[in-house]
Amino acid sequence: MAKRNKIKTLENKCSKLWKEICFLRDGKMCQVEKHFPFIKITHSSILQVDHCVTRANKHLFYCPDNGTVVCSACNGAKHWDNKSVSRAIDEIVKRREGKARFEAMIKLDQTLGPCLGWKKIWWLEEQLAYLERCRDDLR
Repeated sequence: MAKRNKIKTLENKCSKLWKEICFLRDGKMCQVEKHFPFIKITHSSILQVDHCVTRANKHLFYCPDNGTVVCSACNGAKHWDNKSVSRAIDEIVKRREGKARFEAMIKLDQTLGPCLGWKKIWWLEEQLAYLERCRDDLR
């Protein structure tokens, strides 16, 4: 039971830190609304962090490059297959991270198998240390 608690604690710390980093970098505004104001959608005041490359890809799950602050309306629209919002988020990530990094994340998504470290204490500790360095770099 102690191992399960340790894993859950590490997951919560990683998730919280991942979101904190994305908010520090993007600010407290929907990035779709900021960069693509002409997209016809009623934005909400509830902000979330969206994964550009699907959450199913655990290799990039806690990667700040893969997260973008959006409102809940945009996040919902993306998941309801709104192509305009999906393309906008891809373009935001491409501009912010650079074309090469964006394409590397897409390639990683297309070619990698399961993340063998997922839910392992050692892997989560590595992710947490990486996220702490990222946060410190933003401060």
